[in-house]
Amino acid sequence: MRTMNKKVTIKDVAEAAGVCKATVSYVLNDRKDQKISEETKKKVWQVVNMLGYRPNAFAQNMRTAVARQMVGVYLPSDLNALERAMCLDFLEELIAVAREEDANIVLLPSVPERVNTADAIVTFFLTREQFFALGESNFIPILSVDCRIDDALFFEIAPDYAALRAQADAHFQAPYRYVCIPPRDETLKREIEGAFENVTFVRGVSDLASIPEGNCFITQTVLFEALSGRKDVFCPDGLERRTAERAAACIRLALSHEPCKQHIFKVS
Repeated sequence: MRTMNKKVTIKDVAEAAGVCKATVSYVLNDRKDQKISEETKKKVWQVVNMLGYRPNAFAQNMRTAVARQMVGVYLPSDLNALERAMCLDFLEELIAVAREEDANIVLLPSVPERVNTADAIVTFFLTREQFFALGESNFIPILSVDCRIDDALFFEIAPDYAALRAQADAHFQAPYRYVCIPPRDETLKREIEGAFENVTFVRGVSDLASIPEGNCFITQTVLFEALSGRKDVFCPDGLERRTAERAAACIRLALSHEPCKQHIFKVS
């Protein structure tokens, strides 16, 4: 996740935003005693993101001998036990990938507020509305995992359900059902229902006992472990790991501030 330091200065930000250096400083430090319009604040943060200027936590890190990027992870606050276990499986893989790339992961408060402790944000298992509420408050790179955004300003990563179905078809060569904890994004739910002939959404622990007998295709580790006693279950290895690796690659792209034509990535 490490990128080149482009040495953008506060003067560069001020000139690009059409304000003075003091105004940039006030905005970056969230000075409440200064009367600055919301329009000006947004303009400054947009330029900060566009130019790759790194205030606050990142600037402090740069004063040390080795700069380690901070990646914030944003999860919903109202997770049930099964959803929380699923999110932790992904978080565990993301932490492992970040460690390999000399980056730090910090879990963010589950409220849509401005983040000053990270250089980029990875969101997981949000609705579109929750994602954009967070985006309205932040002008650092934000990427979505398991939520359709359809906005070229943001990277998004989701399962490739067509490719996953092909894997399941080849494995079973017989009827089966896809069993999953449903995403909160309605577009992804429809993609799942369109990709598989038989779908069972498991919304909580109590639903596990009602999963019908017969071949089950699963892509979430927590469900595979919960149904480990059954012999009719197939779960391809490493989907969470590949998703975390793709998220890391997108973070590198976002922090490089280099043009990128592709913003939507599918993982299988």
